[in-house]
Amino acid sequence: MLKKDVSRTFIVLEIAVGVLTIVYWIFFFFVPDSVQSFPKEPSYMIFEKTFVAADMWMTLAFFLSAYYLLKKNMKGILWGIIAGGTSVYLGLMDSLYNIQNGKYAFIFYSNDSQVDMVFELIINLASFMFGAAAIIYVWSFIKAEDVK
Repeated sequence: MLKKDVSRTFIVLEIAVGVLTIVYWIFFFFVPDSVQSFPKEPSYMIFEKTFVAADMWMTLAFFLSAYYLLKKNMKGILWGIIAGGTSVYLGLMDSLYNIQNGKYAFIFYSNDSQVDMVFELIINLASFMFGAAAIIYVWSFIKAEDVK
């Protein structure tokens, strides 16, 4: 049982990340030319589609973390670390692809994909920052005085 109060803001952010991830994939598959930066590029589309299962795992982990943290259950820490680590990992994978394939450069020299790649960059940065913040935040509960 957690003794320390859990930030409601953090819980809302965990749930928001999960919901936004689901919404992203709904748009990706059902709204052409919405969130896909390079929809006519087969290798990009194949690469992006490989993220679905891992994104759903991350979403499940954030939802479980939020649920258990609200219940002041120690499982919230475990699921928060899993979710945060998954988020950082996915952000790194996506960023490395974008760097290796020159995709971020479109921000500076292409009008066609400029907004899409800015959106992609924001997703990548949010993945690193919130994932790392989630790990740090839930780990802060691991102190002798915070747990029974």
